[in-house]
Amino acid sequence: MPHFGTQDVKAAHPRLPALATLTPAGWVMPGASMLQVTFEIEEEPADALIAPALHPSIPPYAAFNVLRVPESPVGAFALAELRVVARAGIRPRGYLVSAFASTEEAATGLAEQWGFDTAVAEVSLQSRHDRWVGRVERDGEPILHIELEDPEPVAPGDVPLFSNLHLVRSPEDPDTALIIQVDTGYEIARAERGRPELLELDLPALRAEGLHPTDPMVAVAFDCDADFSPLRFAMDPMTPAVRGTRRLDR
Repeated sequence: MPHFGTQDVKAAHPRLPALATLTPAGWVMPGASMLQVTFEIEEEPADALIAPALHPSIPPYAAFNVLRVPESPVGAFALAELRVVARAGIRPRGYLVSAFASTEEAATGLAEQWGFDTAVAEVSLQSRHDRWVGRVERDGEPILHIELEDPEPVAPGDVPLFSNLHLVRSPEDPDTALIIQVDTGYEIARAERGRPELLELDLPALRAEGLHPTDPMVAVAFDCDADFSPLRFAMDPMTPAVRGTRRLDR
């Protein structure tokens, strides 16, 4: 029997970002760097973080990301994300649970243009000779601390990346929830892989009380030119994605 997410979309609706348009101009973000660590998670409680349109991954796992951007349409910023990996049809996607941006301008632009459910916090990413370190703090309290330890070079094609899915209020009808797919392009100049470490995790601050990491998977980090592409797909969060998805770029 097909396995679907069990998120209460109606309860989540009041806090969803109000998307300004379904046709945002693409963002170009040269000279960026990103750290991603992945951990398997307990299945049943994590299902409540995923919309009913989507299939939880097998095994269930989460991705923790920190992206550092020196140049963008909203200036320099850093962005941290917690995503639970799910499938819209057969392809894996990162269903956004929460995000933090380092500036007000970035938080507003990311929410209005790309549907990131973003709060402002201190977000940092550091590259050292023996590790990459990503941190999120708010009011002096740690929310997230991830690391890649013992980095080894890998080919750009070996970096596991996937598009985002964001639950938003539709610009066509603010009373309606919509899932949009946000595609990020990465032209990777240098990539490393290593052991993932999850050293701080404030689940209430991340709005992820049902997420319980178990086994570490992999950590990757890279320098790149990144971009957000124009939106291509939107879907009904309550209808299986194979039936409830529509193209936006026609």
